[in-house]
Amino acid sequence: MESLTPLHSPYLALAQAQDLIGFDNLLVGRLPKLLITTMKSKLALLNQRTLTIDRWAKDLSHHLLLFTHCQWTYSNSTVHYKLSEGKTVAEHTMVDEQVRSLLQLSPILLPPQHRYLLTEENRTTQLQGTTSAKQFWIADIQSALAEAALSRRMKRIKYKRGTVRIRRNGRTITLLSGLNPPAVEKEKGLKWKKRRWK
Repeated sequence: MESLTPLHSPYLALAQAQDLIGFDNLLVGRLPKLLITTMKSKLALLNQRTLTIDRWAKDLSHHLLLFTHCQWTYSNSTVHYKLSEGKTVAEHTMVDEQVRSLLQLSPILLPPQHRYLLTEENRTTQLQGTTSAKQFWIADIQSALAEAALSRRMKRIKYKRGTVRIRRNGRTITLLSGLNPPAVEKEKGLKWKKRRWK
C-alpha cells in the first residue's frame, strides 16, 4: 500500500503510531502518546490557560466514546429493534414508501370494482393506518393491477367460430383454435331420459 503522507511531514511518525494502535482503538478513546506530545506543543502556541493537554486528551477521548455510542444506538434502533407490529424501523419506512408510491396511481388504471381503493377517503385512512393494514392494502392494489392487466390482454384476443384473432401492431392475425367444445348429442327431453333408464 502506498503512503499519501509526504516524506518530510511532521505527522508521519504520528500516523505510523496510530496505525500500530489501530482505528478501532482510537474510536474507543485510546490515544497514542505521540499524539499527546505533538498536541502539547501546538496547544502551547495558542496561549490558553484553560485548555491544558490533559483536559484536551480527556475531552477528545470522551467525544470519541460518545460518537461510537451514538453510532451503536442508531444501529440497534434501526436494524434490530422491533418498534411495533414485529417490524423494524426500516421495514415500517419501506411499507410507507410503497403506500405513498401506490397512492400516486390514477383510479382509471384499476378495474371499476376496485376503484374504491384509490378514493380520497381511502387515501387519507391509508396514510394513518397500521403497517399490517397498509400491507393488506398494497396486496389489494397489486391484485387489482394484475387483474386490469389480464383484462387488457384478454380484450386483445377475439374469439369467433373456431378461430382466434389477435391484434398485434395494428394487424389482425387469424389462427385456428382448439377452443371449440366437442360435439355432443343433445338430449331429446325428459321423456327420452325416462325411456333410457328403463
